[in-house]
Amino acid sequence: MPFVVVEMWDGRSVAQKRRLVRAITDAMVTYADAKPEHLHVVVHDTPKESWGRAGILSSDMTPEAPAVAAEEKPTKILGYGHMLLMVADMARSVAFYVEKLGFTVRPAKPLADGRPFTAFTQGIALVAGLKAGEKQVDHMAFEVDRIEPLRDRLKAAGVSFFNDLHDGPYGLTIYVADPDGNKIELYEAGAKMPV
Repeated sequence: MPFVVVEMWDGRSVAQKRRLVRAITDAMVTYADAKPEHLHVVVHDTPKESWGRAGILSSDMTPEAPAVAAEEKPTKILGYGHMLLMVADMARSVAFYVEKLGFTVRPAKPLADGRPFTAFTQGIALVAGLKAGEKQVDHMAFEVDRIEPLRDRLKAAGVSFFNDLHDGPYGLTIYVADPDGNKIELYEAGAKMPV
């Protein structure tokens, strides 16, 4: 039964911890063949006045500048499960999910019927065969770590939007269209529109 302990200064939000636990779980499943239902991740928040380095309490240290400003970090899409999505043009759809949304292709067993198939670590798989006028799904939802930089990047890339930035049921949300017109919900959990 794998057990991962994270020791860090306090101050992270529940949404940040949720993403951290998901990322650690995904990494342990991918790289250590851990079973998610057996994996425990424990986050210990420690106040800076209870943590020292080089003989100095962390609360007495001068804050260091972050290595990369938050605006420069690429937005990450966080997976939720599994969905098989029919697409009309496999190459075009794979390019959309990889290049525009930052998805990662993962190895997967081929489909029994031999149709072209591409799976992603984010929990979705594409299969060829969508016919004109058909829609297989109402929409798909994915949690992201920061929605606003992703929204700006998608707008700049000319991606079509169903709904721009708004307060959705899970947090700050946008709805975009993939190359086949499928509706994709992207949300930052717990975030709200600025007042």
